[in-house]
Amino acid sequence: MHRRLAEGTLALPDLGLQAVPAVGEKLEHPLIEYATMLEATNRFIGAPQARRLAGLSDEQFREMGDITMKVNEVITGHASELGLSHCDGKAEYLVSGDARIVLADSPGTPDESRLMYGGVHCGKQVLRDWYMAHGLEVPVQRLIADGVPRSQWPKPMPLPPGFVPLMSDMYRSLSEAWTGERTWKAPGLQAATQAVRRLTSQ
Repeated sequence: MHRRLAEGTLALPDLGLQAVPAVGEKLEHPLIEYATMLEATNRFIGAPQARRLAGLSDEQFREMGDITMKVNEVITGHASELGLSHCDGKAEYLVSGDARIVLADSPGTPDESRLMYGGVHCGKQVLRDWYMAHGLEVPVQRLIADGVPRSQWPKPMPLPPGFVPLMSDMYRSLSEAWTGERTWKAPGLQAATQAVRRLTSQ
């Protein structure tokens, strides 16, 4: 959101905001944004275009928004009970044969919902941040602008070996905390996230 506001591809009135929020600032109300799914990379679009591209009626579009707000409320509430912050997330939908709006995703997983514990991301954002901090990120925006096919994008550098066991522990720990089921006997979230914090600060 901050990047698109800076580029001018998004305006504060589009978000119902009076001023640009500080990085990390908790918004007073959830915001719903829309993105394409059937392109080489997802592209943010406005609500009118989203409704038009999806072929939804006004009523169906409102229903999708209502479901999204409810999903956010449930995930945010459950996360809060566990000491987690639900920062943002995404949901995908389909239209059934009888024209019902159906949630067709797995919200609440660390790949669909951005969750944090004690200031540490519990998911793939840890890996994104490490690549960026070390100047190893693939310049996706430039590649898109230059029209380079995704099949020709450079492969990311391999992660250091220590990442795999610690990230695995964190995913298992989050799963056990979220579901209440001790499937793997993983470390607690406190221990798992602190181990990741120590590794990424090296």
